[in-house]
Amino acid sequence: MTVDIQQALAVIAEPTRFRIVRLLAEAPRTVGEVTLALGALQPQTTKHLQALEAAGVVRVHRLGRRRVASLDREALRTLGTWFAELAESTADDAVLERYEGAVARAEARTALGERLATSLELRREFGASAPAIWRAWTDPTVAARWWSPAHFEVAECSIDLVPGGQVSLTLREPDGAEYRSAGRMREVDPGRRLVYELSPVDAAGRPLFQVVHVVALETGRSGGATAVHLTVRAFGADHRAAAMVAGLEAGWEQLLDGLERLLSTDAARPIL
Repeated sequence: MTVDIQQALAVIAEPTRFRIVRLLAEAPRTVGEVTLALGALQPQTTKHLQALEAAGVVRVHRLGRRRVASLDREALRTLGTWFAELAESTADDAVLERYEGAVARAEARTALGERLATSLELRREFGASAPAIWRAWTDPTVAARWWSPAHFEVAECSIDLVPGGQVSLTLREPDGAEYRSAGRMREVDPGRRLVYELSPVDAAGRPLFQVVHVVALETGRSGGATAVHLTVRAFGADHRAAAMVAGLEAGWEQLLDGLERLLSTDAARPIL
């Protein structure tokens, strides 16, 4: 018999039936023994056992005039396997834990009136050419495919690839909430180095704090791989932006993972 997990859980959740499951976990019992243990009337006990049997959790053995109830251990193993699968941690769980801790530390600092500043140094090697990575980082149609952390999507992306050119990015959550960042290009050394500001802004377009990104590409000796050196410097954040500053490292790790997936997906049909 295939167990309907939702039905089984709903049936077991009723307090008296939960007690019956606990009793039968120790050993099979006659209907009379279950009735005595519960201090209930036999018709009530019988109805509860019938509900558990219908859900596939209990088996009632008809032994002549005797009725002996036992747990269907195989059905419970199915439930146990389902719960065990739910209990398996995912990468998102670990990121969320680190992010929560970082937010708590950042908020504690701003509570003392401190302005936040941080600097990240990240390095990632990709099995793609420098021109492919350069375009992925500077072509807004391509950047929009990976410039969003997990559970966000890019609603708008604009990159004017000249010194002083405007850069903007709008991220959207599944519930429709949007977060906009804006800035400008500082330096452009085609195929090699990029320096730009891209800072979160409020509803009026004012930066909540300043964020400067430095991207340097280095072609491997074999010519088949490219190392990306990324420096992210953020400063001037107050309590309103503590969570954003705290999420920079986790966010950029996810973005680089997204870039790697994009480059791998397009390996057979290069984005250039």
